[in-house]
Amino acid sequence: MKLRINTLKEGHQTIEMTLATGDLAIVDDCFANPIAASLSIYKGTHEITIKGILNTDLELECDRCLTSYRLNLQVDFQAILSQLKKSIPENDENIIPITPTTFEVDLTPFARDALLLAIPMKRLCTENCRGFCAGCGADLNHEKCRCKRSVNDDRWRPLKNLLTQTMEE
Repeated sequence: MKLRINTLKEGHQTIEMTLATGDLAIVDDCFANPIAASLSIYKGTHEITIKGILNTDLELECDRCLTSYRLNLQVDFQAILSQLKKSIPENDENIIPITPTTFEVDLTPFARDALLLAIPMKRLCTENCRGFCAGCGADLNHEKCRCKRSVNDDRWRPLKNLLTQTMEE
C-alpha cells in the first residue's frame, strides 16, 4: 500500500482502493472479502496528514458454540508525514519523517496493524452466546441441557464433612 507523495496536490483529496490480504502481508484466513480502503489526505507545505478507513468482512467461528458467523470490520488509522524534525517526537510511531527527495511512503504497516488489532480475541457469534453444555454437549442456544443434575455430588461429601467438623469446634 504505497503512496506516491510526489503526485499529491496541495490541499484535501481522497483516494479509494481495494486491497487483498496478501497486499498487507496478512496470512490470517478469516478475511472473507477484499479490504476496501479510503484515504483522506491533506497535504500542507511541510506535513501530509493521512487518515485511512479500512472496511472488510471476517468469516469467524464462535469460541463457545463453533457456529460460523460474519463480522463487518471497519477500522481507521492515521499517519503524518513531516519534514520538520523539531515537531517529531521520538516515541510517536504515527509520524514518519520525510525529506524533499522522498517520493513514496509505504502505509502497509499502519493498515496491517490496525486490521490485526481489530480482530476480536474472543470470537462470539452473539454477546449472550451460551455455548455447549460441558456434561451432555447440548448447544444451549438451541436446546435444553439433557444432563441429570443431582443436588448432592457424593464426591464432595468428605470435604463437606470436614467443613461441618471445623465449624462445630
